[in-house]
Amino acid sequence: MLDATRQRPGDPWFAVWTSEILRVLGGLTNVLQGGRLTEPVVHKSRRELKRLRSLLRLAPASLGDLADDTREVTGELRRRLGHSRDATVMLKTLNSFSADLGEAASRINPVLSAHHRQASAMLDRRSRRWDRDRMARFGALWRASPIQGDARDLCKGAVKTYRRARQQAIALGKGKDAALHPLRKACVDHQNHLAFFALGAKGKIGSRHGKLKRLRDQLGLCHDLEVLCDFVRTRADISASDLIHLEDVLMRRHGQLVQKAVKSAAILFAGKSRQFEKWIRREVGKTSIAAFVEPSRPPVVVPPDLQEHTG
Repeated sequence: MLDATRQRPGDPWFAVWTSEILRVLGGLTNVLQGGRLTEPVVHKSRRELKRLRSLLRLAPASLGDLADDTREVTGELRRRLGHSRDATVMLKTLNSFSADLGEAASRINPVLSAHHRQASAMLDRRSRRWDRDRMARFGALWRASPIQGDARDLCKGAVKTYRRARQQAIALGKGKDAALHPLRKACVDHQNHLAFFALGAKGKIGSRHGKLKRLRDQLGLCHDLEVLCDFVRTRADISASDLIHLEDVLMRRHGQLVQKAVKSAAILFAGKSRQFEKWIRREVGKTSIAAFVEPSRPPVVVPPDLQEHTG
């Protein structure tokens, strides 16, 4: 059972970190309580869920269980929303290559459009109410949870993510294409960590965040091309000739993006993890954070039906 009588953390970085987690959970609760989930809303919600995943990876060991449970539940929602988002992206990707694909694009488009309608219809109102209640539950648990530590604990999580990204960048540089997807995920977390520690300032952390965006975009486009190819390969209603033509066009572009990503990753992750650890701690120490700390709030008592967060 959580001890809800303890005070909120004194360290300002932990106060900001906690408030960011609560902000995302609260925003998701409001979105899921509203009406139709339009494509822009799904896209924004997915980005916020990824941001939440990244923030939870900064959690200290004392909050490991709650962070893991939150990440598991919100990750399931993110993947479900991903089906609708992937269907939208596949259509946009196909349209962006329509000039190269010619008539093949017009024959493939109806198949993707039908799939898009089906994927969008799966986000029914009943499942959204269930998701909304779970987001609200975790929001209550995070408001009540005792949190102790300092900025060094958060930096440890950022260093782990950097190390993970660097390992995948090295593997990709050695020609291991299987590293593309894990590198993309690690880059998303790494960029979100930089955004958190930068607090909107235009310092060295913000500069690295901007450089990383280019790599993240390259890896994201690679993923979009792979998703479209993988989907079309499963469809019996798309001819073999159209599939071959599509693969030829998309994989040519995919190869170009991979080459750029290899170069970008080699530069961004050239330094060893120990070097990054010293750098991030030094830069975080320079950041003025007092203006971002919310006024202290009274302790929150969690209702008995919300105290079990592993369900």
